[in-house]
Amino acid sequence: MSLESQSHSVKWTRNLESLIDLYKKQKPVLEEIKLELKEIDGELEHELAVLLSDIDEKITGISQTSPELRSSLKNSGSFAVCELEENTACLAVFLEAAKATSDAEKLQRGVCVRQCLKRVDYCLDQLLLFLSEPFRDLTSREQEILVNLAEGLSNEEIAEKLYISIKTVKNHVSSIYRKTGFRERAKLVLAARSILG
Repeated sequence: MSLESQSHSVKWTRNLESLIDLYKKQKPVLEEIKLELKEIDGELEHELAVLLSDIDEKITGISQTSPELRSSLKNSGSFAVCELEENTACLAVFLEAAKATSDAEKLQRGVCVRQCLKRVDYCLDQLLLFLSEPFRDLTSREQEILVNLAEGLSNEEIAEKLYISIKTVKNHVSSIYRKTGFRERAKLVLAARSILG
């Protein structure tokens, strides 16, 4: 059974605007969960409030970029858009399926929602990275490799994780250097991390 048939709200589009709309449709449920947690676990409720605020701010920032620039992400088959799509879809399906009645169930649902929101937030960071100079012209695979570099993985670890050869990773890293103008791995990683957080 496909994920699409399990949830009426999830459509695989690779369209940034549709993904943002899907997230916005979940906001009333997210706000309801946040309110339920206020009496049960104030710290978790606060974490959700901060995440929701951060996500809203990032969506506003992305929405203010030019339509051509946002469209270029779709045309390049952006790694970040694919990641956002997967995580937004997971959040939507989880919110649709997870009903809670007891305080313990509400707390468990809150913890799971927090993890989903952290992933959506990180995907939005990736989008902001790839909408900014000098990272705009990277291919989807180069974007994926840059995210892994920023997470501190070595060429060998990236090759193993992505099931590609070390030579292919090195070629992509060289291409990233050429396109972004960075000459040192440390400076490249610091620039990426400054946006990824």
